[in-house]
Amino acid sequence: MAVIIIVVVLAAVLYSFFLNLFSPTPSLVLPNPDATSSLDPVEQESGQPGGVVVEVTPRTVQSLIASLERYDSYRRTVVSEYFSAGQSVGTVTAQVWADGGWVRTSATLSSGTVEHAVVGENTLWLWYDSGPDVYTGPAADRAADLIQRLPTYEDVLALDKRSITAAGYEERDGQPCVYVEANGLLRSVERYWVSVNSGLLVAAETEKDGDVVYAMSSRDVVSPLDESSGVFTLPDGRILYRPGV
Repeated sequence: MAVIIIVVVLAAVLYSFFLNLFSPTPSLVLPNPDATSSLDPVEQESGQPGGVVVEVTPRTVQSLIASLERYDSYRRTVVSEYFSAGQSVGTVTAQVWADGGWVRTSATLSSGTVEHAVVGENTLWLWYDSGPDVYTGPAADRAADLIQRLPTYEDVLALDKRSITAAGYEERDGQPCVYVEANGLLRSVERYWVSVNSGLLVAAETEKDGDVVYAMSSRDVVSPLDESSGVFTLPDGRILYRPGV
């Protein structure tokens, strides 16, 4: 498993290196997801100029998502499920704690094994309940997302605009979200939901030949982080990071 993690992290580094750079995005005013038109609420109420009002379209959705303020301190549960021929073949449930650029996950795999990981200061620490060994190595920029088994947040921003087929506002699990749908590799369809409130990727799915093969959802988001005792501590008692210090 440690070798697999190393390969995944190295792949993420190479993927990041070859991405195109994006130009700066303007300040945006987010329309009400329940509204029927994209009006500037700032101008309506105060008459003062606000940000640039942007209709949610395949051409503008990446700029809008990039403008969202993303939670820096939070905890949540992330569930990733894998399917084959319409049947579930595995589920990973991860408890996630994040603060100040540090991320800790405790993921229960389909086998019942619990995998723990801490990512911070460009380093990855990885261990399992089944043994005392702790793997330590360099972490790519997106290792924290990969460890959670969810698409990286930047995947949405890196989409080729020509591949984006739909975009808009949708409610997902009670949260107002920006929705993106795009054509993926090998005739797949990728769908993403980014919370307007938290800026976090809260749901995603991949469809292949009409069947969903991967689905991710997020719940129980609490911000700022309200329980941090021992979260960023290794099995030997070494404290890697203290939230709020």
